[in-house]
Amino acid sequence: MAGGQFTCVRTQESADGPFYYESSPQRRAIAEDRLGMPMRLGIRVINATSAARPGGGCVPLAGAIVDIWQTDADGMYSNVGGDVQLEDTSGKKFLRGHYVTDENGYVEFTSLVPGWELVAVPRPSQAFVRTTHIHVKVFQERKIVTTQLYLPDPFLDELYAGAAPYRSHRQMKVPGLDRSFDRIRNVQDVIFQNDHSRPMGIKREKNGIFAQATIGVMSMGALGYDSLFR
Repeated sequence: MAGGQFTCVRTQESADGPFYYESSPQRRAIAEDRLGMPMRLGIRVINATSAARPGGGCVPLAGAIVDIWQTDADGMYSNVGGDVQLEDTSGKKFLRGHYVTDENGYVEFTSLVPGWELVAVPRPSQAFVRTTHIHVKVFQERKIVTTQLYLPDPFLDELYAGAAPYRSHRQMKVPGLDRSFDRIRNVQDVIFQNDHSRPMGIKREKNGIFAQATIGVMSMGALGYDSLFR
């Protein structure tokens, strides 16, 4: 944002990772019984094409489907087997969900701050380490935008220094390996660097944080053109 106004910039596409499932439930409260610091995640979807039209300005995209998935505070994804991560969560759906943007292109999820990610991968790497992140897919008519959202390093450093259960997971292991791996920060994360990503803005709340992101979609849907699907 600049001067209180959203800028009409197309969101940088990113990898969706191996743990996306189309069966995420339609809901805004996604934490279920997992423990961690509460997080409200507000996402606004705007039409990045709208800046080129007369008068400019960002047009919100109402009716877009926003699908998110993330780890819990221990770094575990739901619906992932014990051969990839230390906890077998097959069949579970915690920290997954999708919802539809309102007339302002806005949707808000109630979640928790995710942990950093460590998963087993084939040789020669054997393990893949990721900084704390949230996966997002936005579906708007025929357009799909896949991206990843990040939290500021200073906040995460503070969290892992003193807040439960995060402070107990500054190191982790993967199935099949005896060695431990240290948590990495955004600046050490290959995908964060390759995507030229920037962390979200956050606000402290009484029991957690409020994080906000804007996702720009290149769409003709809000520019007065009729879709063939209508």
